[in-house]
Amino acid sequence: MGSVMPAADHVVIVGASGAGVGTALDLRAHGHAGRITLIGAESHLPYDRPPLSKGVLSGTQEFEDIALTSHEELAEKGIVCRLGVAATALDLAQKTVHLSDGEDIDYGTLVIATGASPRRLPQFDGYGNAFVLRTLSDAAELRRRLTPGSRLGIVGGGLIGLEVAASAVNLGVTVTVIEPTEQPLANRITPELSAWLLEQHRSNEVNLVLGASCTEIVADGREITELVVSDGSRVPVDVVLISIGASPNVEWLEGSGVEITNGVVVDEYQQACEDVFAVGDVANGFHPGYRRHMRFETRANATEGAAHLALTLSGTRSAYVPVPFFWTDQFGFKLQSFGMIGPGDEYDLAWGELDSRKWGLVGRHNGEITGFLTSGFGPQLAQHRRELADAIERTVVSGEA
Repeated sequence: MGSVMPAADHVVIVGASGAGVGTALDLRAHGHAGRITLIGAESHLPYDRPPLSKGVLSGTQEFEDIALTSHEELAEKGIVCRLGVAATALDLAQKTVHLSDGEDIDYGTLVIATGASPRRLPQFDGYGNAFVLRTLSDAAELRRRLTPGSRLGIVGGGLIGLEVAASAVNLGVTVTVIEPTEQPLANRITPELSAWLLEQHRSNEVNLVLGASCTEIVADGREITELVVSDGSRVPVDVVLISIGASPNVEWLEGSGVEITNGVVVDEYQQACEDVFAVGDVANGFHPGYRRHMRFETRANATEGAAHLALTLSGTRSAYVPVPFFWTDQFGFKLQSFGMIGPGDEYDLAWGELDSRKWGLVGRHNGEITGFLTSGFGPQLAQHRRELADAIERTVVSGEA
């Protein structure tokens, strides 16, 4: 391999993501004086990804609006940022990360923050108008093609797919979503809210094809012109988005000795093995409250996980016990989900009405709050969040799940 940088107290962070840059900046904020190197496969400075399907796609936000840091801030904090270079392998015995440019970097502490990438469908490979949405470049090319009157077919009705549908309709695009389940997001929100969300899309003229899948592609050269659906319908398209979830970016860790099961397996302190930690979408962490390993693909987890890991690496060691949280912005409303509402939980409308844009729905099991969902910022949101955090903490203390 190439040259080797000495380790000393060197913290190497692989992944210039929200979690990666957050860990670096938070380490400096807590007084870490050693070397920090941040490695990013993209050529861009770290940026916020949630706006890609919303503000960036709609044209209301540019890179400057979503950048998480600047060259000036990194220089001021003494953080070396290696952009446009990917980690290709890890040698635990030598404590060395191998890079795609042939260089080896030795670490004292390694933080894995490589995130997750959209799953792809092989039948769409090689077509110039079939996309996934993960990077700024993806969003820019998708935005360029989504002109008024164009036709977008979205394969998959998850959060990203529905957010892109909402953004595209507002651009004057004809949108069809093909989703194999009858109730998108049924594993993340209640059936009632799934129905409510679908109605928001229908009322905004999004075409929803539910309980069906794309079985065939009709193409003209390298451009897809039509999607054939299992229900017998045919969807004419100018652009296709594949949105069927994401897989953790762990390929470079294969054979390293780091345990990989649905991401990098870490304990409640976000530690994978000696001097190796993982944070953000790539981490499959043990949650002391739910008493099982869980991987959260949310911006909140990236931010909170980075802040907590920086404290741990600075000498303040405590278990990471996040309150699961995600949000989505569609058609002018903000839907937020806190905690984890189970299928056997009882639901209570705490404020507002579901046919309005401001409401709160609380889930409880045996009288104990398990989660809540809101649209807008209702008067009891802060109260319920404290109640949920206290309930999770009581579970940690009691050792019950």
